[in-house]
Amino acid sequence: MMKFNEHLKQLRKDKGLSQNDLANTFGYKSFTTIQKWEDGTAMPPMRTLQAIADYFDISVDELINGRDVVKIPILGTVRGGPSQLAQEDYLGYELVHSSEVSGGEYFYLQVVGDSMIKARIYPKDLIYVKRQNHVEEGEIAVVLVGDEATVKRIYYGQNSLILHPENEAYEDRRYSQDEIDQLPVQIVGKVIHVKIRL
Repeated sequence: MMKFNEHLKQLRKDKGLSQNDLANTFGYKSFTTIQKWEDGTAMPPMRTLQAIADYFDISVDELINGRDVVKIPILGTVRGGPSQLAQEDYLGYELVHSSEVSGGEYFYLQVVGDSMIKARIYPKDLIYVKRQNHVEEGEIAVVLVGDEATVKRIYYGQNSLILHPENEAYEDRRYSQDEIDQLPVQIVGKVIHVKIRL
């Protein structure tokens, strides 16, 4: 059975289109995004999949035809700036390659706020998160501070946890062991990738 990337390439060629033609059709500045879709290293966001399917006059199921993909829920929003209550609202789903799901629980969150823009995490982007309660030094994580959720780079001090923004307009937030226990401060998951929303 033909995989999504192979199917897309075939559909494009059947219409006599170049990768540049397809990029222009869907509002991308260069053909590299199409190239990644066709070589299997990236998957379009769900709304783009629907637009591609509509363009070729087929269903999304026909488009992904046998592509080894998994539906991942978009659970709500998370602040990329000052923390805010994590809204566990179901916002739909996105598709990821099955190779990006290796045991455990995964979900997407939509970013609001601008404190992580130097890590190329912008408002409205979707972050793909693996649920886990610990990350390595310097990794980006979703963290609950009391009932509020935020996304930050994580550093560990002596008996403390440091939430580091990727924007000079914001300062590090450091929590002592007592604060970690009492608030509490909990790492919810590790950010695996970012799906850019144009």
